[in-house]
Amino acid sequence: MSVNIVWLRRDLRISDNPALLEASKSGNPLLPIFILDRETEGLGAAFKWRLGLSLEKLDESLRKLGTRLVLLRGEPLEVLRKLVTNYKAKKIFWNRLYDQDSIKRDTHIKSFFEVRGIPVSSYEGMLMLSPWKLKTNSGSFYKVFTPFWRALAREEIEQSLPSPSKMVSPQEWPKSEKLIDWELDKDIGKGKVYLIKKVRVGEEAAKLRFEEFLDKRISQYYLSRDRLDKVESSNLSENLAYGEISPRQIWHAVLKIYSLNDNNSEMFVRQLAWRDFAWYLCFHCPHILKKNWKSEWDDFPWTENSDALVRWQRGITGVPIVDAGMRELYVTGRMHNRVRMIVASYLTKHLLIDWRHGLNWFADCLIDWDPASNALGWQWVAGSGPDASPFFRVFNPELQSKKFDPKGVYTSKFLKVKSEFQCEAQEYYDMVPKIWRLKKDEYPKMPIVDLRVGRDRALAAYSDFKKHQISGVSS
Repeated sequence: MSVNIVWLRRDLRISDNPALLEASKSGNPLLPIFILDRETEGLGAAFKWRLGLSLEKLDESLRKLGTRLVLLRGEPLEVLRKLVTNYKAKKIFWNRLYDQDSIKRDTHIKSFFEVRGIPVSSYEGMLMLSPWKLKTNSGSFYKVFTPFWRALAREEIEQSLPSPSKMVSPQEWPKSEKLIDWELDKDIGKGKVYLIKKVRVGEEAAKLRFEEFLDKRISQYYLSRDRLDKVESSNLSENLAYGEISPRQIWHAVLKIYSLNDNNSEMFVRQLAWRDFAWYLCFHCPHILKKNWKSEWDDFPWTENSDALVRWQRGITGVPIVDAGMRELYVTGRMHNRVRMIVASYLTKHLLIDWRHGLNWFADCLIDWDPASNALGWQWVAGSGPDASPFFRVFNPELQSKKFDPKGVYTSKFLKVKSEFQCEAQEYYDMVPKIWRLKKDEYPKMPIVDLRVGRDRALAAYSDFKKHQISGVSS
């Protein structure tokens, strides 16, 4: 009996999984697969480690339904070609990805099989709305978030889908590789011992986390989401990154209880829209992932200061709120969104270091890494992106700390070691490589650069940059 292949990527869940549901409807046996290719092997340490946990949990969930996840390694076209040949596959299903490399690869694979009589069906499972479905009145794409949000809010977002009622297993399974042999945890090192206590892995954990947020915290979201001394965010970015929960599920669950006229729910679902916006821009302007969205920023005079960059990465800049954020990143694999803006502003403005250095460090350390959101966030702060915060808006870390962490709860949590018991500040020193030679009883007496001096230097550099642009146009 021929099988239907379901190629899972950033959709490691069973419910609201269009590809999985549609593949099950025919009654043909299902072959759910995950392919470890070169691109995935080259991803950041924290993301790969967390990916392994998600794959393990998905396999457990599938086995409860009488099927399993098949792990395969290699170039996707070659892996799929062998499966089609060996198991007489009738059709291939997947949910779409929206970066340029994935689109090119998937288009090629689709063409390869369809000319050989093997249909390939792709679905909208990663975003609330595929990027080509929203256009301006002139037929172009939105470059500013607010009108994009207004247009999205007017759209009828498709309802989330149920889990398949039945999944038929093939009579003969391909030989699956062992997750342990992939060594997805190789680059994370001893950090996994501490990170494992902070993650919530899999579809069920994601749903419980979301329900807890709806029950206890969304009512304070509008007023408190930027407070660092409180826990008012949903923390769902971790689960969204692996597709353990879908944005449509979140959208409809929130609006079933609240309306977009409610400040808390409107502010929260705007964050989902921001994620869609990031992928929307990635689809229409693929270079945004690695290059300045505004090409004129290619001439900005960034400095090459390796010592300052290393001190920023290691959380020893001498600016408490910046260092607490960088240590939160290392200890938890995440960082509060407000702090992401603060540390990004400090790197690109006070230190005048190219935003791509920060983007790459985040990509290696974040368990909730999302390439589009990461790139858009960094370019927004740096000033080089669409709808960006202007470069002359320089976050003052001290004022930000006083406003959003008035009693120093957040900074103390990640900087003040309490020797009598294990805490995040202590865990940081336990996790970092010995080669860093960090000592918990030492903290910089002075910041890398005086905050006022750094701000003035950044504004002067920006002023010269704009003058050169104007003179270049005039000449």
